Amino acid sequence: MDSGTVQQSELLSAKKESMDIDIPDESNGSTAGIKENGFHLYPVPSNDKGEGLPYAPIDFPNPGDNWIWKVGKRIAASGYHMDRYLYLPLRLHESCSGRRKNGFASKLSVEQYIRTVFPGTNVDAFFASFSWKIPSRKLYEKGGNAEGLAIGFVPSRDIMDHSGPDSQFGTAGCKAGNKMCNSLEEARNPSLEAMLCDVCCSEPGFCRDCCCILCCKTISLAYGGYSFIRCEAPVAGGFICGHLAHIDCGLRSYMAGTVGGSIGLDAEYYCRRCDTKTDLVSHGMKLLKTCESIDSRENIENILNVGICILRGSQKTSAKRLMSHIEMAMAKVSVHMLVSFFLKKFVLVSRVSILAT
Repeated sequence: MDSGTVQQSELLSAKKESMDIDIPDESNGSTAGIKENGFHLYPVPSNDKGEGLPYAPIDFPNPGDNWIWKVGKRIAASGYHMDRYLYLPLRLHESCSGRRKNGFASKLSVEQYIRTVFPGTNVDAFFASFSWKIPSRKLYEKGGNAEGLAIGFVPSRDIMDHSGPDSQFGTAGCKAGNKMCNSLEEARNPSLEAMLCDVCCSEPGFCRDCCCILCCKTISLAYGGYSFIRCEAPVAGGFICGHLAHIDCGLRSYMAGTVGGSIGLDAEYYCRRCDTKTDLVSHGMKLLKTCESIDSRENIENILNVGICILRGSQKTSAKRLMSHIEMAMAKVSVHMLVSFFLKKFVLVSRVSILAT
């Protein structure tokens, strides 16, 4: 271990102390606050951000290297922020060039970065040098003590540049300027509320509700949105991932369809944001159903082609059977034998046949 690493370890270890929590006295309105690792943890409002202690490391790995912190808007029942993020000091951005905005959305991702880039660092001491837990104002509002508390932070230029007036966190509406965006709808299904994302969704011009996570271009809602897939994988807090991708982009980037190798997809879509796989057989069924209301031969062929692409090569019995029905429908359309009226009957028989197995 070199002298620099020893100095880092000693600096971090010196800050490591046992946790001490002071609960505000509700009887006298005291705002003694919370102390952890020797730091006074002041309450932070939703979507706040700042630099350095107590919520981000300072002088790591070298003096003057101060990290940035940011919180989301979800609050746990305990009163702490559920979504908190760390951003690298400006000097270290080159060491993390592959990470969007040089930020970390989880404690595990921070740990992996530290172990990879600074292998000699005491990781436990690193996390003990600041508080990972960030109390929200609601923690104090329960005791009627939210008013009058000073909230101070030093804004980070790196974060401020991506959090302008069009930021997803600061205003309702579509950041991509798409008037047809789902985010403009007043009625949303609360059971499918998407998680807060500060990785891709904080990028200027990117809207999770209407932009493809792979190409960043807007999706089309034509014919029931057959050309894109939405990741509805459950995440912490009862939310879903909610990120979109063009089917074509997924196929081109080997993140959709049947793909061998380390990804190992079988008629599935792999979400780059949450690393979850989504079965595409149900999407193929949706494509068949969509064709029921279409009279255009060209549009039907385009939609059925998408189904063929996502199911081709699959080893799933259901995918093979659906593929057979789609190819049969395509053949009939190609010889002008299938019009809308007959297609409805064909789709109905196909669904019954597939679901019966």
